Amino acid sequence: MKTLPLLIFATSACADDLAPLSDEFNNASTWQNWSDLAEVEGWQAPSYETADINTSEAGRFHIVPASNTWFGHLRGLLFFKEVTGDFVVTTRLRVLSRHNTEDPNEIPNRSFSLTGILVHGPRDITQAAPVPYTTDAVWPPQDFGSDYEANSENYIFLSYGTAGNPGTRQFEIKATRNSNSRLYYDDTGIDQNQTEAWLQMVRVGDTIVCLRKHSEDGEWIVENRYPNPDHPFPDFGPTLQVGLTAYTDWPTAAPFNAAGLEACYHFNYAPPASSTRDLISQVDYFRFARPNPALTEAHLQGMSTSYDPSSNSTANPPILLNASPTAQDYLGETANTPFDFSADNDGDGFPDSLEVALGSDASNASSLPLITCEVVEESFHYSFPTLTSGLELEVQTSHDLVTWHTIASRPGNSILWTTEPSHSVLLNEETQRLSAIIPMDEQVQFVRLAGIF
Repeated sequence: MKTLPLLIFATSACADDLAPLSDEFNNASTWQNWSDLAEVEGWQAPSYETADINTSEAGRFHIVPASNTWFGHLRGLLFFKEVTGDFVVTTRLRVLSRHNTEDPNEIPNRSFSLTGILVHGPRDITQAAPVPYTTDAVWPPQDFGSDYEANSENYIFLSYGTAGNPGTRQFEIKATRNSNSRLYYDDTGIDQNQTEAWLQMVRVGDTIVCLRKHSEDGEWIVENRYPNPDHPFPDFGPTLQVGLTAYTDWPTAAPFNAAGLEACYHFNYAPPASSTRDLISQVDYFRFARPNPALTEAHLQGMSTSYDPSSNSTANPPILLNASPTAQDYLGETANTPFDFSADNDGDGFPDSLEVALGSDASNASSLPLITCEVVEESFHYSFPTLTSGLELEVQTSHDLVTWHTIASRPGNSILWTTEPSHSVLLNEETQRLSAIIPMDEQVQFVRLAGIF
């Protein structure tokens, strides 16, 4: 007699469908949930020397960038997750230097060595470097097997480190539309002894606001809003690549920038090996959230900002979040909350994140994940809705509810599943449901979908 597999659900959490993308960087395995833009776009040359989570430094995303920068046609480092629609992201990060190994707390002394939040418009580029790969300068890219598209960079970032005045702690903020970059940097509101910064970025509609603070108990500074008369909004669609950047060593990149598009393309796939890099980024957390529905685009557009157009710099004193009463209740620390992966806000017995992943309403106890199982040609087809990206998932089986065996897995930064022989995961294009297929002769009694955090 065959036993029909039962659903056993695993931890996952929250009515906020973006919150499960958050990372406190206390688990090394979450590394695979982040995508590397250099790999996604096929640049071949890595943008970092070292990058790991909870390994080089406990509880931190540790990034040692190679020579890279974001300006015009030059592309830099970005570890990201894709987000569609409105969002709030918040990070706490530490800036260290490399020029004095005995005291990494010294301020970096190589110009434009910073780390922070970057939101980037996806591009239809998967093989940017020449094919076959060469470090020689080539042009035009299409004649050498590349699908690179010029004048297609669109992004906004807010970062912390040292910018145009090496050896001074500064922030940099930049908006780029179709590879035309507008930026400024400043040290207003920054304690020169503070290695850490707290950064936040919010998007509602086609408006983005950038905020920063420079101590645990400090006030949030509203730095700028995009678009504004001096900074056009990037050519963004509904989906963005949202994550962390870390860049250093502008003097090495500057001659390529001055030489124009062809030289910038060469730098992007073959930066010089001999260079002076002076940044270590250590990120404590990166938190995603949907903005409160009460926070409208009009509220963002009405916020007072610190940007002074007359000097292309920050007003002194800067403008604080409490100067925008219609927005302050929804931003700053209110939007900077660690994600509880075990929460069950509607009390239906399903962790909120599992409901979010399976497409049900985690705020409504009557809305439950629709999961089915049927016998098809001597196999059990365990079926569930298409799952949210950004979560590492496993389909596991057990005979006794004690020992579990993984038969299929999907990293958080992919839609592709890896399965054991004799098992498969199929997507029904019409219903957009996934089915894990388990042969009946395995005598499986229990099946569960596990979220790995």
